[in-house]
Amino acid sequence: MTRPYFEPLAGIDTWFLYAERHEAPLHIGATYIFEGTPRVKGGRGALGLARTIEERLHLVPRYRQKLMWPPGGIGNPVWVDYADFDLSYHVRRAALPSPGDDDTLRDYVARVFARPLDLNKPLWEVTIVEGLTGGRIAVVNKVHHAMVDGISTVDLATLLLDVEPEPAPYPRPPKWKPRPAPKRNDLLAHMTRSMSPLEVVKDIVKLQPRELLEAVLRSPWTGGLQLALSWLRPGTPLFFNQPIGPHRRVQSVKVPLQWFKDVKTAFGGTVNDVVLAVIGEAMSRWLYERGDAIPESLRVFAPVSVRDDSQRYRLGNLVSAMVLEVPLPPMLPSDRVHMVTAATGDLKRSRQAVAAQTLTQLATWAPATLQNLAGNLMTTQMRWSPQSVINLVVTNIPGPQIPFYTGGAELIDVWPFVSVYHSLGLNIAIVSYNGSVFFGALADRDLVPDLDDFARHLEQAAADYHDAATRPARKRRAPTTSRGRTTRPRKQAAQQTVNLRVDDQSVVAAPNGDRRDVRPEAAAEVHHVV
Repeated sequence: MTRPYFEPLAGIDTWFLYAERHEAPLHIGATYIFEGTPRVKGGRGALGLARTIEERLHLVPRYRQKLMWPPGGIGNPVWVDYADFDLSYHVRRAALPSPGDDDTLRDYVARVFARPLDLNKPLWEVTIVEGLTGGRIAVVNKVHHAMVDGISTVDLATLLLDVEPEPAPYPRPPKWKPRPAPKRNDLLAHMTRSMSPLEVVKDIVKLQPRELLEAVLRSPWTGGLQLALSWLRPGTPLFFNQPIGPHRRVQSVKVPLQWFKDVKTAFGGTVNDVVLAVIGEAMSRWLYERGDAIPESLRVFAPVSVRDDSQRYRLGNLVSAMVLEVPLPPMLPSDRVHMVTAATGDLKRSRQAVAAQTLTQLATWAPATLQNLAGNLMTTQMRWSPQSVINLVVTNIPGPQIPFYTGGAELIDVWPFVSVYHSLGLNIAIVSYNGSVFFGALADRDLVPDLDDFARHLEQAAADYHDAATRPARKRRAPTTSRGRTTRPRKQAAQQTVNLRVDDQSVVAAPNGDRRDVRPEAAAEVHHVV
C-alpha cells in the first residue's frame, strides 16, 4: 500500500493562514493580458489556457493539494493530495460588458481580488476574461500567500508560458493518483514530536564559548536590533492607513524599463532605488493635490526574496525584508534618488535584510496557537496604537526581458497585485517584463476613492525623472507638474455598487476554446505526481 503523504507548512506560511480575515484575504496574483490572435496557425491562444494547465499541472504538484488541519490546532497545518480535485472549479470563464476597456477590466479584477479563496480546496484560482477591446484576452490569477512568494509566483507562471509562439511539446503524463492523507491521530503524534526544539538546543550546548561568540558575531542577528527599532519607531499615518474594509480598487501603470536605467546611470544607485524614489515623488504630489499634510518620509516595507537559482520552482515563502524611509518633501530628482540610495545602502551594511529573515524563521518554532494570536493582534493594532509602523508595502519582482506566449498569443501586459491588510489600505506590486516596468496598485475601495490620481502622478513622475536624467545638466531643475496646481475637492466613493453583468460562473475553457465545460473525465485526467 502507498504510505500516507503530507508536507508541513513553514512557520511564516502558517502565519498567512491564521492572519487572514474576511475583510483581508491574503492572496497575491496578477492579471495577464494577451493578444487575441495567436501568431501560429492553429494556436489555441489564451482561450485554450485550461488545456495548457491540464497538460502541465504535473509540474506544480502543490496545485492539486489542500490543507489538512491537525486536531486541536496543535502544530502547523500540512499539505495533502486532494482526492476530489476538480480542474473546472479552479479555471473559470467570464465576459466583460461593453465597452470592455481597461477601466471595466480593473473594476472586475478588483471584485475578483476582494473574494477570499476557499481554504478547504487547493488555494488558487484562474479566470479567463473575454470581451476586451481589440480582441484581447485577460487571465486573472490569484494564489494564497501561504502557498508561494512573489518570486516563485513568477517562476510558476512561466511554466504555463512559452518563449516562442510555437508551444513547447509536453508528453502526456500518466493519470494522476492522489496519495492517501494521514489519519488525524497519526498527524497529531507527528506534530507533537516535531514541535520539540531539543535537538537544536543540544547542538548549541556542544559549542565552545569562543565558537558560540564567533557564531553570534557572524550571524545576521547583529543587525536585528536596528531592524527591530525601525519597526517599533512610530511613523506618520497617511489617509489610507486606517482599518480596511472588504472591497477593493485596482490601478495599473506601464513605464519603459529604460527610463529607470537612464535615471540610475545619471544619478547612481540601482533601478530599485529609482523606482522607490519615483513612488515617493508620486506620493508627495498626490498628497499635495489632495490637500493633505506631507510628512517627512514614507515608511515602506520592502520584501526581499532570498530564493536563489537552486530553489526555483519550490513553493513556500523564502523572503526577507527592509523597512525603508523614502523622503517626501519637494526636492530635485537627483537628491531624492541619492537619499533613497543612501538609505538602502545603510540597511544593507547593517544586515537588516538578513536579520529580518532570521526573525521570520522564529515562526518555525511558534505553536499554531501563537500564530493565531499573532494574527488577532495584527488586526487590533490600531486600537492600541494611534500611529502606523509602516505606510506602504512595495514588492519589486524582476521578470523575464523577452516576450512570452501561450497558445501562440503574446503576453503584452502584466498587472501584479499584493494584498492589503490591517491598516495598509494601499499596497504596490511591481514586475519588469519584456522591456517595461508594470506597477499594480491594490487599495481599499472606500479609503482610496482617487486611486486613479495616484496612478496618473506615478506615470508623470517617472516621465519627469527620465527627463531630468537625460536633459543637459545645466538645464536640470525640479519638476513642477503638480506643485503649481491648486488643491481640488477629493473624490467620493460610489454610493451604489455598479452591476457589471459579468458571467462569473465556475466554468473552465473547453479544449477547443468555446464556453462548454470540460468533460469530467478530461478534468480528472490530470497528471501523476512525481
